[in-house]
Amino acid sequence: MNGEIMIKDITGRQAIILVAIVMCATKFFILPSNLLSTGGQDVIYVMILFFVVEFLLFLVLVQISMMHPDKTFYELLAGSVGTIVAKAVYILFFVFFMLKLCINIIETYSFFLGTLYDDLSPILYLLPILFLVFYMAYIGLRSIGRSAELLWIFVFFGLLMTIIVAIPNADFGYMLPIFPQGTSDALSALSNNALWFGDYLVYLFFFGKIKFEKGYFKKMAIVSGVVLALIVFFMMLFHCIFPYIASMVHYGVSDITHITVHITNIGQLDWLNVTMWTFATLIQTVIFAYCAEECLSSIFNIKSKAVSCLIVLAILVAGLIAFDFKLIQMLDFVQGPIRYIVFLLILIALSVIAVHYIYNLRHNKQNKKNKPMKTKYVGVRYEKSNN
Repeated sequence: MNGEIMIKDITGRQAIILVAIVMCATKFFILPSNLLSTGGQDVIYVMILFFVVEFLLFLVLVQISMMHPDKTFYELLAGSVGTIVAKAVYILFFVFFMLKLCINIIETYSFFLGTLYDDLSPILYLLPILFLVFYMAYIGLRSIGRSAELLWIFVFFGLLMTIIVAIPNADFGYMLPIFPQGTSDALSALSNNALWFGDYLVYLFFFGKIKFEKGYFKKMAIVSGVVLALIVFFMMLFHCIFPYIASMVHYGVSDITHITVHITNIGQLDWLNVTMWTFATLIQTVIFAYCAEECLSSIFNIKSKAVSCLIVLAILVAGLIAFDFKLIQMLDFVQGPIRYIVFLLILIALSVIAVHYIYNLRHNKQNKKNKPMKTKYVGVRYEKSNN
């Protein structure tokens, strides 16, 4: 690939927006109910610690991407640990993103059924999604970044309005006591829903494709930190509004507004939520598809982008058929042993960071050792000869 074209694929601003949207898009559907119905308020405190680890890891990855603005993640990985190991890691990433794609599509389909439609054919829902996924993955990151740059404002203000409307109905006393029965239930709940986390890993597939701007690192740190704080605060609101019936409330971003009677009577806040999360989940869907296609192309050296995109679509359809578009069947699968892939990828990211810094440290030492000593030029004195 041409390195110069890759660097210009997205601006730093677009990269920040994409990361922010991907981090939060599907965390406000069934995740609050899944977490809080089994882990209670304690899961929020455990999640904060997990987010701190994710945040710090993400910032290191951002720093590495800025140190190597012309190299993709695959090139850095292959250069550090070899091509075979790089391909093995990309296979894990491919499985991860395909699972995230299935979760995203089935969860959004269930959300539409629960908020807008009494009946919606999976085929009618899936066909435009498949076309969009193929088209956006095929034309690449540049168009995805531009789309996110246009839509992010709707997502942000929609989420902000949802939170503001819900605050008066929350009793924050339900956040206490802390860990009255230990951390086992909270850890189990977080582990069972691990595949709803790790979204920041999409950033690895922006390596070598970002046009960095002044203050990029600081802006990325602030925005991603604010997004994680909003996710935590939304979880707190959800628990403090539905402390005992969390298992009965299926779609957090929609159901949390039902308790606001005067707005519900006027009646159109749900439409705003649906529109808002349609934008967010569509961006997330195409990003996951893009990352899966990048993995597939790197693993098998596929030169034709159309071919790799079609293979991704075929595998996606097979997965959706296997789950029968049923949320319960999907949950039974992704909350099984496959959930540990998230923790494995986090360990891989940590290993890559360690290898990267060790390699650079040795490389710098070797350069210093082989570098010739500098000599100070003092000039040469010439004396006139009388001869």
